[in-house]
Amino acid sequence: MRRAGVLAFAGVLALAIIGVGEAEAPDPSRATITSRVLRVIDGDTVDIRGSQRVRLLGIDTPELGEPYSEEAIAFTKRLLLFKTVRLELDVKERDVYDRLLAYAYVETDEGWVMANLEIVRAGLARLLIIPPNGKYRAQFEAAQLEAMIHHRGLWGTVGEVLTVSELEARISEVVNQVVTVRLTVAAVLAAGNGRRVDPSETRFGFHLFLVATCPPVSLGPGTEILATGVVEYASLKDGPRILIEDPTQIVLATDVEAGSP
Repeated sequence: MRRAGVLAFAGVLALAIIGVGEAEAPDPSRATITSRVLRVIDGDTVDIRGSQRVRLLGIDTPELGEPYSEEAIAFTKRLLLFKTVRLELDVKERDVYDRLLAYAYVETDEGWVMANLEIVRAGLARLLIIPPNGKYRAQFEAAQLEAMIHHRGLWGTVGEVLTVSELEARISEVVNQVVTVRLTVAAVLAAGNGRRVDPSETRFGFHLFLVATCPPVSLGPGTEILATGVVEYASLKDGPRILIEDPTQIVLATDVEAGSP
């Protein structure tokens, strides 16, 4: 990997860690239920003693038959199956299927870890934060960002930071992969149910698309950013794009450089 890519990754992670440091940290002592995992249903659902089904909060692993579903199940089995777990609940304790909604802590050789976060950090789950639950949102966002930047699991195999020109030149290689691209904002336009961000460097229509549900991101012409996400290429007319669903997918280049050694 090029040195610029390494420095950029280090900067993005440093910023994420700073944000997490300001939030409440997970703590197994807050758990109110201790039980044993007897069965793993899928990557984010397990059964514990007493015939209780538990849905792990904050995450969504691939459904059976989808890419990385088997890897997610195997990871959850290694982490939780036949292990004693401590379960911490959030505001809403059960879902419409009467599953217990919980953060699951398990003791490893390195100490207690939250399984939900470890699955995200391994790149085997996307975030699924449904209010009123969301106590550890900052930690989940940082874990997903780490997985995306290091292209683990769901997040693809393209390891370096690309320029817009490099992305467009390698479009057949990077389509449907997660990439980090460095670009300069030329314009931000209303488009359908969201906003379109056009970079000044594009020759073939590459752009970012911020979905309507994405919290506001302040981007003006001339702003240099790093954006991470899946490259989509549905049509020649629209050109390739990266869908932005969460503000953590975008980092100011100046912040990355300030946080780099």
